[in-house]
Amino acid sequence: MPVKGMNLLLIKPFNFVHICLLAVGVGAIYLIWYKLRGKSEKTRERFLIGLCVANIALYFIYKVFLSVDAEFVQVSGLEKFNWFNELPLQLCNINLFLIPIGILTRRRGILGFAFFIAPLGAAMALTFPEIAFNGYSLLLPRMLGFYFTHLLLIVCGISLTTLGFYRPEYRDFPGIVAAFIVLSLGAHLVNTILRSTVCPQADYFFTYGADISVLNMLWSVIPIPYVYLLPALAVLLAYMGAITLGFNTVDRLRADSAVAAGNLRE
Repeated sequence: MPVKGMNLLLIKPFNFVHICLLAVGVGAIYLIWYKLRGKSEKTRERFLIGLCVANIALYFIYKVFLSVDAEFVQVSGLEKFNWFNELPLQLCNINLFLIPIGILTRRRGILGFAFFIAPLGAAMALTFPEIAFNGYSLLLPRMLGFYFTHLLLIVCGISLTTLGFYRPEYRDFPGIVAAFIVLSLGAHLVNTILRSTVCPQADYFFTYGADISVLNMLWSVIPIPYVYLLPALAVLLAYMGAITLGFNTVDRLRADSAVAAGNLRE
């Protein structure tokens, strides 16, 4: 039975329920840091990897519910549910796997990609949800799966820094850009194969365009699949630069405060 229009935990971008959900995410980030501060690196590592594994399980359970959700198919304008269109290969949910891989390998390119992209991509998904996830009760299985999977991606991505696994540095940028190019090229190859075989609508990493204002603008200038995304790297670099500058500024202020406190003690 459709629940659109019901007031019970109806969620839309920036309504009361949506803001409360985001507040839960902020609280979870703080609580994880508070409980694990001072714990060993191994304990922090096991916890965050365990949280990622739990989110992977949640993702696939959510997709199982989605596969039998007739309303989702109808509202999305699909002929039928297609598993090949629901793989964890999007800009945000690919980090379900990249975050634990980065923690285990300590590869800064992967950690940097996960830190910058997972919260950004997940936040964009929560702020601009597709029609099937906008204006329905949060109690629906597909809504619970969609919102909590993306919320946990934000929590895990930011926790990479709060738990001490990654601190952004400018020297990481080439590795992060390389990771983006490799992953997006891989996604484009998957899209090309799926579109010519079992899933004509496959568009992981939006390499074939998307109904997003910035991407629409780029497509109007460069109407070539995948190639049209490349100018977006400049935006990504500016975003990473601003975040890294913020971290460097905080670190410098802390160092200056420590020096000043030491001078006072002397």
